[in-house]
Amino acid sequence: MILRFYTILVLTSSSLLFAFDKGDLVLLKKEKTCLFCDLKDANLSGMNLSGYDLTDSDLSGADLTYTSLIKSNLNSVNLDGAILINTNARHSNFKYANLSHVIAHGLVLKDVTLAHAKIIDANMSGARLWNLDLRKTTIKHTDFTGAAIAVCKLGGINLIDSNLKDTILWKSSFKGSILSKKECKHVKDQGAIIDAKTSCK
Repeated sequence: MILRFYTILVLTSSSLLFAFDKGDLVLLKKEKTCLFCDLKDANLSGMNLSGYDLTDSDLSGADLTYTSLIKSNLNSVNLDGAILINTNARHSNFKYANLSHVIAHGLVLKDVTLAHAKIIDANMSGARLWNLDLRKTTIKHTDFTGAAIAVCKLGGINLIDSNLKDTILWKSSFKGSILSKKECKHVKDQGAIIDAKTSCK
């Protein structure tokens, strides 16, 4: 009885250890394309995935620390809870991607497509965001402390519950956005673009 319990425990632990599909990981490395793949909780840290196609794949909880995703296709990818520390994702496609709960300190997003993506309860502190159109992106409860947000369009977004403390907002637009009074002052002090429709609550 004890031996049987131990065997079940080991098998259960093993399945938890390898939550992702190992076959999908092999396919990804070999073909540079992995559509609808199960890579949740996979360790992809430090890998060069530049130009790879991961459309509709599940990378929730995956470790992508220092991973290169330059010019990669992450359309509709689930990155919920993924670790994107110092990940380089310039010129990539994140359309319809789920970036909720990510830990993304130092993440580089430049000239990236984020239309209809979700960034909810995320830690984007110290991220470097350049030339992004975020007007069709859902952003809620996200920490941007110390991030560089340059030449970005955030018009019409409700940012009242997100943190913009110590952010650099060079030439970014907040036309029609909803901000707290504190964040509104910071936006103005940074010389970011606002208009009569920008709300400071």
